[in-house]
Amino acid sequence: MKILIGTSNLGKVSEYKSLLGSHFEPIPLTDLGIRLDVEETGSTYSDNALIKLNFLRKRTKLPIITDDSGLEVEALKGEPGIYSARYSGKNASDDNNIDKLLLELGSSTNRKAKFVCSIAFSDTLDANNITFAHGECIGKIITQRMGSGGFGYDPIFYVEKFGKTLAELSKEEKNSISHRQQAVRNLLKRINI
Repeated sequence: MKILIGTSNLGKVSEYKSLLGSHFEPIPLTDLGIRLDVEETGSTYSDNALIKLNFLRKRTKLPIITDDSGLEVEALKGEPGIYSARYSGKNASDDNNIDKLLLELGSSTNRKAKFVCSIAFSDTLDANNITFAHGECIGKIITQRMGSGGFGYDPIFYVEKFGKTLAELSKEEKNSISHRQQAVRNLLKRINI
């Protein structure tokens, strides 16, 4: 079954292709010529995922997955959270966001952090037929970038289980523990796939 992946982030689209396996055939927004031009004004990840889902349901009849995800750093009281992608400004690059995060953390010894993902899924245009799922990945923030894979904060997010950052992991290793993988797994259980 074809499913629209509601993101313009090609890294996320690639992850979804791996995570959904044979259950769905992921379609990126670019294939339909859709630009996800919405303001993420929600106060939670689920709110923002729903905003994107409702925007896209007006533009296609395909099943849709949207998500909102972010990095929560304990010493920063959960920041950058829902503002992770735009932590250092509206058009911030991954490097800009990492630089700001490392500056804000400074010499703090509390480096605990987690990635969080909330998914909204709909396979109909029925406003009441929306399934939400959630996932988390626990780690810590290191003081300098390591690895060249992944995207976002991956080069500074260290995972104890592997003794590496997410950016140093293979695609298969990352997909075995990521917050997005956890959310997709929970979603597939909820929709009985």
